Amino acid sequence: MRIGQGFDVHRLGVEGSAESIRLGGVDVPYSRELIAHSDGDVVIHALCDAMLGALALGDIGRHFSDKDPAYKNIDSLVLLGETNSMITEKGYAIVNADITVIAEAPRMSPFVTSMCERLADVLGCPADRVSVKATTTEKVGFIGRGEAIAAQAVVLVKDV
Repeated sequence: MRIGQGFDVHRLGVEGSAESIRLGGVDVPYSRELIAHSDGDVVIHALCDAMLGALALGDIGRHFSDKDPAYKNIDSLVLLGETNSMITEKGYAIVNADITVIAEAPRMSPFVTSMCERLADVLGCPADRVSVKATTTEKVGFIGRGEAIAAQAVVLVKDV
């Protein structure tokens, strides 16, 4: 068994720059865009980093560079699928994933179940092996001021 940890953060655009943002593979209504080369899904980016880290495969930028036009505006679910393939090719599978979204807004609770189901579907595991939860920073720091959204992830993998 091996464990990996991941983190990602993306700045938020101005009010009115979006109708929704993508988090955990789910479109969450929100009026500010996530500024990123891809779709800016911090949940999936942190999860990919955790998966890669568990097997000492580097980080998401090593495999999916933000300098590569092939990844411009890409759906991060594609990146998660490719990362999962890297894990399975090494003979490992996800035991469980625990992810925390850190944001003052939007409210995440209505979307958490859908995020868990969407992520589990791509990972090929039961939804009860994927946990997504949310917290705020109580208006402290750049996240608390509404300048960004972040996510942290921890995964446990085992050889199969």
